[in-house]
Amino acid sequence: MAKELIFTETFKRNYKGLPKQMRQRFDKKLSLFLENPKHPSLNIHRYQSKERIWEAYISDKYRFTFSISQESITFRNIGPHSIIDKGQV
Repeated sequence: MAKELIFTETFKRNYKGLPKQMRQRFDKKLSLFLENPKHPSLNIHRYQSKERIWEAYISDKYRFTFSISQESITFRNIGPHSIIDKGQV
C-alpha cells in the first residue's frame, strides 16, 4: 500500500523560496525517492541527533529532511545544507 505524502508548512515555504533549478532537481529526486529510496544519489541517512528523522541530498549544497511512519512520509524541511547544520530539520 502506498504511503500518504505530507509536506509541512515549513517545507512548503522553503520549497517556494528555492531557486527554480533546485525546485526542479527536488522534483526529480522526489520521483526517484518514491521509486527507489535506496538510490545512491539520494545519499539517505539518519539525521545525526534525531532518531526518526532522515536527510537526503538534492545536490552537494541542498538537502531535504523527512520522517516515515507506517501510514505516511512527512517532508519536514528543504534548503541549503545550513538547515541541517542549524538543526532546522
